[in-house]
Amino acid sequence: MDLLFDAEPMVHPAVREAFEKAASLLQKHEIRFRPIGGIAMNLAGAGRPTRDVDLVVARRNWHRACEVLQELATDLRGIRLGLEGEPENGLALVGPQGVAIEVWPEGLTHEEIARLRGRHRPHRAGKIALTLRGDDRVALLNAKLASYLSATDRVKDAGDAQSLIHAWALPIEFADNLDVRVRATYRRLWRGEL
Repeated sequence: MDLLFDAEPMVHPAVREAFEKAASLLQKHEIRFRPIGGIAMNLAGAGRPTRDVDLVVARRNWHRACEVLQELATDLRGIRLGLEGEPENGLALVGPQGVAIEVWPEGLTHEEIARLRGRHRPHRAGKIALTLRGDDRVALLNAKLASYLSATDRVKDAGDAQSLIHAWALPIEFADNLDVRVRATYRRLWRGEL
């Protein structure tokens, strides 16, 4: 019965293809990146449906990464969100089979993202920034918890964090590896209190 409820990768083949093409292009051009969002959940073995590809790149490579990925664009206008210093064609593009590929600059905080979307709620975890540094598991959990805590519409990120805890069989002590601003929420999720 437990197997029935275990999370399996659920990424649509078109989304996986868009990710693989984007990753291949960025690697070819030696642009380091980190997957985040739903695609990262699937790569981590804690799958959930996702319709886009979210990637983080160094701010110094942000414009170049967006330019390189234009090779995949099926709509040359791109998607602009209004971030300061945003590439001319926007930080997102419509890629293969209509899959959006979003390229976020390292250092952008979850508070800034929530404000862009008009869904901000004050929480100190909102100051946690997207990063390429450190352990992938820590970065993904920090991001999921910070997104949940700093936005009014990101309850699914708490569920994602709980799925990661289960998929990776993380102990409650793993909280000590996380940013201090999300540790209490990790512990509450681990205990099933959220």
